[in-house]
Amino acid sequence: MHAVAVVGSVAIDRNIISGRTLLKVGGAATYAGLTYRRHELATCIACNVEQAEAAILAVLLREGIQVCNGRTAHTTRFVNRVRADGRTQWAPSLAAPIRWHQIASVAEGVDGIHLGPLHPEDIDPQAYLRLAASPKLVALDVQGLVRRVSRGRVVPGASEHLPAALQAADIVKADQSELEVILAACGQGIDALMDRFDIDEWIVTSGRRGGTIHVRGGGCCAYEAAPAVPAVDPTGAGDVFLAAYAAARCHQGQPVAAAGRHAARLSAEHVAGAYITPAALEVSRRHAR
Repeated sequence: MHAVAVVGSVAIDRNIISGRTLLKVGGAATYAGLTYRRHELATCIACNVEQAEAAILAVLLREGIQVCNGRTAHTTRFVNRVRADGRTQWAPSLAAPIRWHQIASVAEGVDGIHLGPLHPEDIDPQAYLRLAASPKLVALDVQGLVRRVSRGRVVPGASEHLPAALQAADIVKADQSELEVILAACGQGIDALMDRFDIDEWIVTSGRRGGTIHVRGGGCCAYEAAPAVPAVDPTGAGDVFLAAYAAARCHQGQPVAAAGRHAARLSAEHVAGAYITPAALEVSRRHAR
């Protein structure tokens, strides 16, 4: 894999952590896109950001990432309140779905596609059906397909589009709580789901407890979490992990265990504010509404 397209919203995040408020460019497309680019892959992003706020895309353009920004009346916004016992999340506004014609325009010249939907309707479900028939490698972060937005509050829940997205994927990443939603909705274990949807590798992250990487027909490989000191902001750590893992496996040719260690290290560096720094993602206070 030498070139990758990342599909998903570029968002404006208000992260409230231990009394501090960080206003940052966020979304899977941002964190994964920057991670791929830092692994020296040609990277492009398909997203929808309101034209009046398109200046937030400069953080991607400065690092040589091509951006295909579609039309939308709103930019996706999240408010993330991070506590020691977990995170609560709100979505005050959501961008229009990213349509297949947008995705096709960036997918033509790449080897791999990273799907990072932030909510169930972030990506046109037709894209999953089209990509299922594509020979390109597809990495899927399930986060947006195992939650729903109810009166602005983000709560767990499996999307009707989840099976189609799994069918399109070669590599899947879910954290432990997301996995529980998937298993409850599908009524099958990981091994059965990998066979059912023809998935090659399935990553399960568990924060400071490390995680596991399941290989279809090849068992399970555990990895340890790397220390993140100090813990500045965990937002985007999972996006960095999946992109770093996919780059290590499919661009650098690393084996599963080594790729897992590599991804864990960069994810920890990100949480500590040393990989994709908060300052690099900071947005103007005029976006604070």
